Amino acid sequence: MTRDLLQAIATAKAPLALATIVDVRGSAPRHAGSKMLVTPDGGSTGSVGGGHPEARALAACRECFAGGQTALLHIESRGATILDPGGVCGGTSTVLIERVTELGTYRKIQERLACGERVLLIKKIRDGHESLEVVTALVDESGKQIAGDFRDWEADAAARAFFTGKPRFDRDAGVFYDPLVPEEKLVILGAGHVGHALALAAVPLGFRITVVDDRAELLGLNRFPPEVERIHGEFAQLIAELPLDTSTYIVIVTRNHGLDLTCVRAVLPRESRYVGVMGSARKTRMMVKQLHQEGFDPARIDALFTPVGMNIDAETPAELAISILAEIVAVRHNSKIVAALKQAHAARRAAAVI
Repeated sequence: MTRDLLQAIATAKAPLALATIVDVRGSAPRHAGSKMLVTPDGGSTGSVGGGHPEARALAACRECFAGGQTALLHIESRGATILDPGGVCGGTSTVLIERVTELGTYRKIQERLACGERVLLIKKIRDGHESLEVVTALVDESGKQIAGDFRDWEADAAARAFFTGKPRFDRDAGVFYDPLVPEEKLVILGAGHVGHALALAAVPLGFRITVVDDRAELLGLNRFPPEVERIHGEFAQLIAELPLDTSTYIVIVTRNHGLDLTCVRAVLPRESRYVGVMGSARKTRMMVKQLHQEGFDPARIDALFTPVGMNIDAETPAELAISILAEIVAVRHNSKIVAALKQAHAARRAAAVI
């Protein structure tokens, strides 16, 4: 759930209709958990796939306003030919359409996320007197229910959703487990050519971006968009002060190997979702060896993505930025290729000549 969508729900002055993809079979334009919020005047925030699927969802949301009825849509994207306007993705999306009138749960979600906490929104879809109805539960990371009237949710299913960070739908029980994470932050340590290109390329991806460097001349407004936070100072000191958490992605691209190592030393004891370090296979192999000798937690060292980025033979700063962001997106979505990426990094380091 995006910050804009959550803010719109939490501050709503009138009823809203919410479309949520709860299940996907086969290939579909958007993944489970994708949402679209619709206002009575027809305005919308978010997306459940565009084109035919979104048109169906919008129409259902308008019907929801008219009758107040909850619905489950099964939208196929299986056009017979490439010219079929219905699409040929080859999958079916199940979309929950509901009228959102009780805002307290969403306000509590907003409060928890603002404090850096992850929460799980659980929705039970059941038969009501005249139509479907939805009851909810809000659960924190300890497994404690902190809001909602639905109590009969499965602890194991909730724990799996928390662990993977991916929504889950129990088709038999009609229960949707939707993990919600705090604002995702991208911290770029180094404002040189690659750091600059990385910040520019990351803007559309929805991260709160911070660039850190000890060279003030590289942090001018003329180099970065206004939404990119720029911090000047010594790397180690600033890293100690930054609010890092499990929704933080860190990329270390300073101007020399010594500063990179300084940054890694400062970052390793802190919480983060991802730490990538730029450098040649030889340099990063030597760095990893040094960190082990200095007694850092081996698990933390092994979690480093280094040499950073997917190996796509990128050379220019703009190309390197794409390779790094592709890797970050894979981690963001818990992609199945992440383990292969880690193995590839290790193999590149191992093959380097010292």
